[in-house]
Amino acid sequence: MSSERTEAPTPKRLHEARSEGRVARSPELNAALALFAGIYLLRFAGGKLGSAFASMVSTSLTTLPPADVNGGWYTHQLMEYGMQIVPMFGVILIGLMFTGVGVSVAQTGLYWPSKRKVFDVSRVNPLQGIKRLFSGQGLSELVKAILKLTIILWVAFNFVRPRAAELMSLVHTPLPDAIHNWLALASALAMRCASTYMLIAIIDYGYQRWQLNKSLKMSLDEIKEEHKQSEGDPLRRSRMKSEHRRLVRTRMMQNVPKADVVIVNPTHLAVALKYDAKTMSAPTVIAKGAHHVAERIVALARENSVPVIQNIPIARALYKSIDVDQTIPPDLFAAVAQILAYVYNLRGRLPSRRPLLAEQAT
Repeated sequence: MSSERTEAPTPKRLHEARSEGRVARSPELNAALALFAGIYLLRFAGGKLGSAFASMVSTSLTTLPPADVNGGWYTHQLMEYGMQIVPMFGVILIGLMFTGVGVSVAQTGLYWPSKRKVFDVSRVNPLQGIKRLFSGQGLSELVKAILKLTIILWVAFNFVRPRAAELMSLVHTPLPDAIHNWLALASALAMRCASTYMLIAIIDYGYQRWQLNKSLKMSLDEIKEEHKQSEGDPLRRSRMKSEHRRLVRTRMMQNVPKADVVIVNPTHLAVALKYDAKTMSAPTVIAKGAHHVAERIVALARENSVPVIQNIPIARALYKSIDVDQTIPPDLFAAVAQILAYVYNLRGRLPSRRPLLAEQAT
């Protein structure tokens, strides 16, 4: 049925959806890439951050405050510790910020919704929130979240289980080596979980795109209506063309009484010619038509005593090659000049001579 939404969305529909903020976006992809970025940034800055913490702890344990300690001494100590730690955290936070912005731009591109959403008070209503939580969409999101968490926990369990003995043996290892091994295992576990989460995020992003395209699908009726709005109503265009043809035909019929001759074929085609040596470089077609229009031209010509000459090849040539208000081509000058001369002789008058036409007609 034409009302079923089975057709891909048109560019106009996609543009409207984008202006309303309806774009394919996966928060999971943002979180997964942010997790990857956080892991790599910690690997990059982790050593320096650990050294700074170790130095801070060592200093705080080995340095005794002076006897006349006051708030200024503690402030100075905190400033020193902060100058060591804050830059490392700053690098991590800035890296995470740029990662989040980059992923968002990669998903949706640079755009600003032209139709901003109005604040909806009902969205902060606890009762409405509970209803949304237990709605079909809310329950499906809950199931997806539980499934994703289960998959990640299963991956983590399968990573830790074969290494349980190694982890337990670290208790008897010197502290620096134990910390180093613990950090290495934790980093590997984080990368394994992040990779799994990334795979889930890619699948989720593909699902979001599929769901968006499905929601934007159009029916044949909607496509036709959009085409009407963008291109104009075909019925209206047809009426305008008909009106234009009617006006042209009316003007042609008004010009027929002014013609010098009407050349026919004999009833299917009719072409009215006029030649004024003072204003025209060559005879001009002022009206033409086929079938019933030709019959009307011939009738008007006879009503106004305009000669009607039957010449099948000339009538056909004029009708096919020349539009209304155009002069005849040079290859027809000679034949048309003979017809006009014959008409002028019938009327007992000759037009003022125009050398150009006379020379080209010979």
